[in-house]
Amino acid sequence: MTWSEAQSYCRQHYTDLATVSSEEDVAKLNDAVGSYREGHVWIGLYDDINNWRWSLQNKSYYGEGEAEFRMWASSEPSTYYIDEYLEKGKTWSEAQSYCRQNYTDLASIRNLTENEEIRGLINGYSWIGLFRDTWKWSDGSTMSFSKWDNQPNGGYAHCVASHLGKWHDYLCSNRFYFVCYRGKGKTRHTDSYPLPVFGSNLTDLKL
Repeated sequence: MTWSEAQSYCRQHYTDLATVSSEEDVAKLNDAVGSYREGHVWIGLYDDINNWRWSLQNKSYYGEGEAEFRMWASSEPSTYYIDEYLEKGKTWSEAQSYCRQNYTDLASIRNLTENEEIRGLINGYSWIGLFRDTWKWSDGSTMSFSKWDNQPNGGYAHCVASHLGKWHDYLCSNRFYFVCYRGKGKTRHTDSYPLPVFGSNLTDLKL
């Protein structure tokens, strides 16, 4: 089933797709997968493509609603990145480091006035302090642990499957087995659920 279908199923019968927060959780995941270890299983990690944040995190700098101000071009946000520049051709990270060393941070644009002011400074592309805080867990918790296998590799892949204990980003429409976890007070669901993967059925896996 797709990642979204797996998420819905886990939320209906358990708590959510599995969150993996430690090596111990990786071991539990591998044990739960058992004989299906050669395949991939969905876990609860996904790329929240709408979660953009400013590099400058000082809350006192922003008035009400200013931290959420965006001025996208008509085709943005885009999944592709052009080799843009900041004065001397820096990457975004280099530009951020330079600004933090010499000033405060990359520019945060809080309103239309500031947007116009910055627009007047440079006649072309320039880095600003907005970045995508990408990966988070389906249950809303922050990712403090990871087991990427030379991933994520960019593009349109926004959901994560575990394979032999390593994580890979895939299109959310791919069909894989999945692993659920049960929150406190949730009862164990024992019904078999047919998963249209590899043409076979599988009892859902639980942590």
